[in-house]
Amino acid sequence: MLLPATEAVDVGKGNVHMDNTVAARRRHRAALLLVVPVLLAGFLHPGAGAAAPAKAASAPAASGPRCTTADRPFTPTSLRIDGVVGPTRVLALGRDRNGVPRTPPLTDRGKWQLGWDRISRIRPGSERGVVRLTAHTYPWSGAYGLALGNRLLTSLRNGARITVEGPAGQRMCYRVTKITRVPAGQIAQAYYTSTGRPRLAILVCSGVRRGPGDWSHRTIWFAEPI
Repeated sequence: MLLPATEAVDVGKGNVHMDNTVAARRRHRAALLLVVPVLLAGFLHPGAGAAAPAKAASAPAASGPRCTTADRPFTPTSLRIDGVVGPTRVLALGRDRNGVPRTPPLTDRGKWQLGWDRISRIRPGSERGVVRLTAHTYPWSGAYGLALGNRLLTSLRNGARITVEGPAGQRMCYRVTKITRVPAGQIAQAYYTSTGRPRLAILVCSGVRRGPGDWSHRTIWFAEPI
């Protein structure tokens, strides 16, 4: 609401001051008549004269590789686990004289790689059996630096998504559904099975380190296709 220039009247100054006051009041009423229609227009058309609201920012694009189902089995060459490890090389390896799948080389690079049991011929996209992977665990003291197995033991949990890729860009995703720990001297039948529904499994040494390459247990993560 607009206010007049003054609301006080000095009666001791005579009619000149009274006339001035009356004139001021008339000017005030005229100003009000001009303001009221503008206010009414604002109520009747709230958007009139207002700047158009800014458009909301578009949602960010989804991150991470898209999961697809392989048309046919493929040789795994790279693996990543959301929130655990980025793209990690997978080596196609054989077995030792006891028939045990080999692990990656004991090098600075090899300790952060995975070995795939190529002798099994079970690959991502196979209709049955377990895709068998292995990785190194290093002493927890850190004297030789830690390895991929150490990272998995501390960070890989049920529900994690594993993405496996092939040499021609093939991609298949799995979800971790089971974690098991078995004594080193016990054969993990579920890990070595070549039948049943298709799965992927990662095996690493765990438990107590009794000497170089000698650990009391094996921890295995089983994952199923998404």
